[in-house]
Amino acid sequence: MTREDVLDAQLRELAELSALVTSTLEPKEIRRRAMEAATRLIDAERASLLLLEKRGGRLYFEVALGDDSNKLSRMRIVPGEGIAGSVLASCAPEIVPDAASDPRHLNAVDSRTGYVTRDILAVPLTCQGERLGVLEIINKRTGSFTTRDLELATTLASQVAIAVQNARLYERLRSAYLEAWLYAAALALALTIAGAWLVSVVR
Repeated sequence: MTREDVLDAQLRELAELSALVTSTLEPKEIRRRAMEAATRLIDAERASLLLLEKRGGRLYFEVALGDDSNKLSRMRIVPGEGIAGSVLASCAPEIVPDAASDPRHLNAVDSRTGYVTRDILAVPLTCQGERLGVLEIINKRTGSFTTRDLELATTLASQVAIAVQNARLYERLRSAYLEAWLYAAALALALTIAGAWLVSVVR
């Protein structure tokens, strides 16, 4: 492929991702597809999406591509721990060319999955100043991660952050609507009971 072909393919991938963010698919499906797009866009083996817990403030693996992804579902990472935690704390993207020699690398992740991490591209997920998590792209297929890859990953991360924030906003609105509906239903029931009691008293 020529450089122009590669750029065209990347632009199409980003356009499709933008459409995906505003689609009616389930949030979990949107996030999974976004990680798959990340591996194609950056030409990497795997990608993971770590989100910040609402309570506890730890990172968890929302999406981890690979057959062993279920092994990471219960793992938690505190801000500042590991490469993902470090990127979240600094809120700055980073390329780690040799993960094994980086003292921040969590060997427990590789030990749990049996997968060998060579290099990592990590980008924080932020939306309107709020830190939401970290996008990690793992093991460049050919060569090393470049500044161009970092730019693409940052653009992708901003799209994913919007999707995450939209899903959370929708959940908050849905919860508020449900609470309002339950309150109205309880009030209507109370008024019905009170009305029935008054009728019985008058009689």
